Amino acid sequence: MSLRFAHRVERLRTRMDEPFLEALLITSRPNVRYLSGFTGSAGSLLIGRDFTVLLTDKRYTLRAQKEAVGFEVVVPDNPDDDILKTQLEARGLRKVGFEASNITVKTLEGWREKYNELGVEWIATNGVVEELRLVKDAEEIACIREACGIADAAFNHIQLFMQPETVEMDVAMELEFYMRRQGARRPAFETIVASGENSAMPHAETSERRFRPGDFVTLDFGAEVNGYCSDITRTVIIGKATEEQRRIYQTVLEAQLRAIEAIKPGVKGCDIDAVARQVIADAGYGDYFTHSLGHSIGLSVHDGMGFAQKSEVVLEPGMVFTVEPGIYIEGFGGVRIEDDVLVTEDGCEVLTHAPKELIEFSAD
Repeated sequence: MSLRFAHRVERLRTRMDEPFLEALLITSRPNVRYLSGFTGSAGSLLIGRDFTVLLTDKRYTLRAQKEAVGFEVVVPDNPDDDILKTQLEARGLRKVGFEASNITVKTLEGWREKYNELGVEWIATNGVVEELRLVKDAEEIACIREACGIADAAFNHIQLFMQPETVEMDVAMELEFYMRRQGARRPAFETIVASGENSAMPHAETSERRFRPGDFVTLDFGAEVNGYCSDITRTVIIGKATEEQRRIYQTVLEAQLRAIEAIKPGVKGCDIDAVARQVIADAGYGDYFTHSLGHSIGLSVHDGMGFAQKSEVVLEPGMVFTVEPGIYIEGFGGVRIEDDVLVTEDGCEVLTHAPKELIEFSAD
């Protein structure tokens, strides 16, 4: 096992004392990848005090052996074999933790019924691995940095398509195709292109709507590189902006810049959210900022808690968050500006560099 994954497993083991666990069953795909390096779609980890096991099937035997070095790879001889039961029984495990957010009630009830004879007590855990994932190491940061660079390049490229009669869906497909050409494994999430009245919906569904003069157009997209994500949003204008559009845009931009200035180790996530929220409220748009300021980003685009009104996360160097204030007015349109930001020893570094000044594209 590489030092990188060994360190992660040891950090996890230090969290198995309260409540006391003999082993922890990891079923979340991002968490399996984080702890072992295994990228297959079917696999779980059983991590004990002195053992690490990857449970998968014969489709992934070779991949598991190649990626999850140092883990005992266990596959069933026959599809009906219960390899989890075999491990529980052979190791005499009684107190086994599981990831509550990734397991259905039906699955848990099934375990209790199937493994009752073994005397296994299933103990729910919440966010144990996710908390470890909040602080990124140098390799993780390098992947996120590369994903951010691809997103920046994609925004520069897509400006060629910002003109009346362009279809939202066509822009989304071009963004995704371009990011793949630049080295992204895939888009980090489903690309959002929202124009005109659609831009008033924070998570609008990209449609066949055509751009029109006077539209806000919000572009929310990201790239995935080696499993790690970027997430950027820019809002532009088709044609000339009105005074009200300029005022809304500048308010969102000021809120974002002020929040970024406040990011440093030791500050709580809720306090960063409050900085941006106050700027927007002071401008008279407080009721139109309807979501949290940002989230952690990494192996998942929403990698954990970040900047929200109730976030108790205390910032540490190595954490990476989005900062994405917005104003959304039904029937009028909306603005969101989003960057990915790395917490450093004495402040922060903005990882996305696409221009943020209001861009107006000719409607002629």
